[in-house]
Amino acid sequence: MKSLPIKFNDLDISQEDKQHADKCKPTRARYFRMLMSHIGIPHDGVFVDVGCGKGRILILAAEYGFERIVGLEISPQLCQIAERNVNAFHQRTSNSCSVNVVCTNILHYQLKGDESVFFLYSPFDHPVTKGFLDLLRKSIDDHPRTLHLIIDEFRFPELLENDDYFSHTGTYTYGAAEFQIYLHEA
Repeated sequence: MKSLPIKFNDLDISQEDKQHADKCKPTRARYFRMLMSHIGIPHDGVFVDVGCGKGRILILAAEYGFERIVGLEISPQLCQIAERNVNAFHQRTSNSCSVNVVCTNILHYQLKGDESVFFLYSPFDHPVTKGFLDLLRKSIDDHPRTLHLIIDEFRFPELLENDDYFSHTGTYTYGAAEFQIYLHEA
């Protein structure tokens, strides 16, 4: 899937949401594959790509073997592209995992309580990142479970320093990417 760059100002989201967004940049497929082989996360749960863009990571997570995959994206335009890419992937492969793209502001999304891995490429500013982490903590309180959090280019590590929910289990660097890995154990 060849990905053309998206100009941030061309996104079909509100000006207010643009003020809280950070970037619109895809994670390289090779980086994601190396990351997943290195950290060995179980793939029998629900994988969530926060800020899924055009859906590259959704497809890679399907190839990795996750049972259910959810892509969260605020831009309706990007959601349509992601859905087309996921449909094309399903048509050309025998992979039948469930992939659902949801058009939403992450702060309005209702977590189901069965999510086991969250992946994001630092798509938000500090206040939205803090709000997102608060949603994860509340979800853990409501639905105790082991949860993995993987953040590419994490700009606000202080939000998880000495955290009661998440422990930093490592940093994985590959190429130009630096992934911070956190874990909440049930």
